[in-house]
Amino acid sequence: MQINLQQLRSIMKESGLSVFRDQASTSAEYPYIIFEFVNETHKRSSSKVLKSLPLYQIAVITNGIETDYEPLKDVFNAHGVEYSQFEGIPYDENDATITQFITYVRCVN
Repeated sequence: MQINLQQLRSIMKESGLSVFRDQASTSAEYPYIIFEFVNETHKRSSSKVLKSLPLYQIAVITNGIETDYEPLKDVFNAHGVEYSQFEGIPYDENDATITQFITYVRCVN
């Protein structure tokens, strides 16, 4: 299913996790979602842009385990949103081990 950015935001909020663009607030509690613009491609015909297709990176930030991104997967699947496989990337934040579970979604404008 093709979705635009506003629909993507609404669907992510249905997961019950807090949703932020580019950076979370300092008071955000784990787990939460951060999404960021990555790039944009175009569908063209006769040198005219028919559709703009922005790609967004979506990260579930948690101090827990992979089950923390299940609510996001569930709403994506319920709405037919196409997303790439999730990848876990650990890092340290304030002397605690935090994990980003990252996926990508391409929207349409």
